[in-house]
Amino acid sequence: MNSFRLEVMTPSKRFYSGEVEQIIVTTLEGKEGFMAEHEWTCKILDAGEFRIREADAPEGEWLHASAAGGFLDMKEDAVIYFDAVEWDKGPEKRKSRQITQEKLK
Repeated sequence: MNSFRLEVMTPSKRFYSGEVEQIIVTTLEGKEGFMAEHEWTCKILDAGEFRIREADAPEGEWLHASAAGGFLDMKEDAVIYFDAVEWDKGPEKRKSRQITQEKLK
């Protein structure tokens, strides 16, 4: 599957940076998914679920986070600016999430 570069920023830090196959965000109209080669779009984001399917992730595995409002700019790559975002804590926490955060330090 094709992948694209994703950068997720907050006012205080870079939250995530990596190659992904798909993202799902909560817009003002509901949940929307974006994949590689999506046509250019800019979306206002609402508070809610944020999911990332990393390019090297095993089939069906996603990173899960909860986010406040913000906006998405999708061209060849995607940049998301959230007012606030944090990884969901719980049984779905994956090793790749920990590795990704360590790479950013």
